[in-house]
Amino acid sequence: MDEVGKTAEEPEPQAKAPLVIGVGASTGALDSIERFFAKLTLGDDQAVVLVLQNAEVLDDARLRSIVQRADSARLADIRDAMAVEGGTIYLSPPGMITTIQDGRFAVRKAEQGPGERATIDSFLVSLAEERAEQSIGVLLSGTGGDGTLGAATLKDHGGLAIAQRLASEESDHLVDSNRPAAIADYVLPPEDIPEHIQVYARHLRRLEEKQGFDEVLAAAATSLSRIADILRNKTGNDFHGYKQNTFLRRVQRRMQVVQIEEITAYVDFLRSDKDEAQNLFNDLLIGVTEFFRDKREFEVLDTQIIPKIFEGKGSGQQVRVWVLGCATGEEAYSIGILLREHMATLDSAPQVQIFATDIDGRALATARVGRYRTNIEQDMSPERLARWFVREGDTYCVVKELREMCIFSQHNVIKDAPFSKLDLVSCRNLLIYLNAELQNRVIPLFHFALLPERFLFLGNSENVTRHPKLFAPVDRRARIFKKLDTGTRLPPEFPISTSAGRAPVEVPPVRAFGPDVGLERRAQRIAERYAPAYVITDDNFQILHFSGRTGRYIEPTAGAASLDLLQLVHRDLRLELRTALSRASETNESAHAEQVQLGVNGHRVLVDITVEPILEGAGGHRNFVVLFKDGPARVADAPENNPGVLVRTEHVERLEGELRATRERLQATIEELESTNEELKSSNEEYQSLNEELQSANEELETSRESCNRSTRN
Repeated sequence: MDEVGKTAEEPEPQAKAPLVIGVGASTGALDSIERFFAKLTLGDDQAVVLVLQNAEVLDDARLRSIVQRADSARLADIRDAMAVEGGTIYLSPPGMITTIQDGRFAVRKAEQGPGERATIDSFLVSLAEERAEQSIGVLLSGTGGDGTLGAATLKDHGGLAIAQRLASEESDHLVDSNRPAAIADYVLPPEDIPEHIQVYARHLRRLEEKQGFDEVLAAAATSLSRIADILRNKTGNDFHGYKQNTFLRRVQRRMQVVQIEEITAYVDFLRSDKDEAQNLFNDLLIGVTEFFRDKREFEVLDTQIIPKIFEGKGSGQQVRVWVLGCATGEEAYSIGILLREHMATLDSAPQVQIFATDIDGRALATARVGRYRTNIEQDMSPERLARWFVREGDTYCVVKELREMCIFSQHNVIKDAPFSKLDLVSCRNLLIYLNAELQNRVIPLFHFALLPERFLFLGNSENVTRHPKLFAPVDRRARIFKKLDTGTRLPPEFPISTSAGRAPVEVPPVRAFGPDVGLERRAQRIAERYAPAYVITDDNFQILHFSGRTGRYIEPTAGAASLDLLQLVHRDLRLELRTALSRASETNESAHAEQVQLGVNGHRVLVDITVEPILEGAGGHRNFVVLFKDGPARVADAPENNPGVLVRTEHVERLEGELRATRERLQATIEELESTNEELKSSNEEYQSLNEELQSANEELETSRESCNRSTRN
């Protein structure tokens, strides 16, 4: 291997720019650097740039001896304006910020001290913006949060991010980390990384020989639709309305990562692999946020909503905010800035806590670090930028007081318990990825999580028009709504899914109101066998349809309106009906309750109850037809005509009275149990929400401890 010194002549630029591999490492990771370069074979169309934290404290001769073990490569020290050429390993100079622009290196003196330069992030961000998919980032151990933003930016621009796996590290632990390994495409031992680089490089060369992007997009339309179907089925999120060119580029990036050349083959892989749908979903959500996105909406939030949130709250009290779909943290920090600025105007400010959640644990790694590219200068005023951010290399880092106010944790709004007792819920541009039924179930969850008369903040394409009893608009254009008092605070059921749990009573599924002719015709055919009164319910026993003549069997109870059959049915029929419904639900066969006594105008009428399960068409929804058929009224024999009847009648009436009393006590016990279960369920919701918050706090403490350890080492 030849060493190229600073006096070597500048090489002629190559016709084709090389694939650039940026390697970031700490000075304490010499073993990892050695294991990586010992296995590295560099092609003539590839260049490696080694960027080290605090390189000035490292023995330069030892570093060069380690790097020179790579096969077929030259070694060069980076100079300002030097052109990047293949077959070369470049060393970034110590105490300097190195970036790449227009195929050449740009080098300048670092203004910050050791540990605050973001040396690795500065280079990788510039590499991603310069070379897009022709770029690879390798993050070796010991860098802390430096490199996390770079890995995210590489992925956002179509490049590949690989991080070192530590021997003692489990993949589940990475979810709560702020290190690059939490966001990388691959997490591997250093000696295995060079092989993956070469496989990826060969895949890129094959793709370059294929047709152009526009032709691929036209040919891939059907496959993209199938991919959107698979994502909807596996994640519950609908990407059919996603921009096709962006959608295809994200898919192509995943194809490059898993080394699949044909999109039809990728569809099969996506369908069969248990993790790929989530990986593609995470990639589709990258890079779609910014600070103070939609300026007018944030102005309304700042001037009209935040002052109301702080009204009546002083020292010792709390302001609690939940930001869903926070991605890399820009929106959570934006709201945090507005809250902090208002707190500065108060004599006695309450404690403020922002719970920022996202389904993508890898994006949260960037949020926890709180480091962003210099393009955020366009998102806010210079005064706000100077107050809330610190310049580190070619990045900006959120100040500590703002970062400590935000707790970032992984959370799936469809599956996980909500936070509670909130003053503001911000869920902007997340609902658009959910289908209509899931949206209908999520909005009541927000209502449950908010304190009375508190606020919901949605995105421009989102609304709560289907829930007029839950929220009222404060500023319709800004999509800010106030919680309405419904008189009850029963927690919505979760996990939320398209088939589990009951639809909210005030907004039952749309099909419940529509004239489903096929469903009614099948129910009528069953009813004709018995000629009874009947009702049709869904799988949760919510009434969808009443026939005529159901009045004597239906006895609404006092309180909140309900379509629950077991709450509406006459008290005398409730116990047997519950048994029949349970049996029909479990066996999916007809169930009967015969000769049930019903009190009507002082007489006892015998009622036969039949429960018939039916399936609704191709959708497979199960419904129940509940039929009520009267028997004859019971008339007692006249005791004066038959003296023996009196004794029998008294005995029978006494037994029936005891039976009725027993049944009433049993029914009261059941209702008391149901009420207790509701209370326990509500308490359990609160405990789960508290557990979520404690877990989030623990994650934040772990991140702070890592930051403290890193500062101590520096």
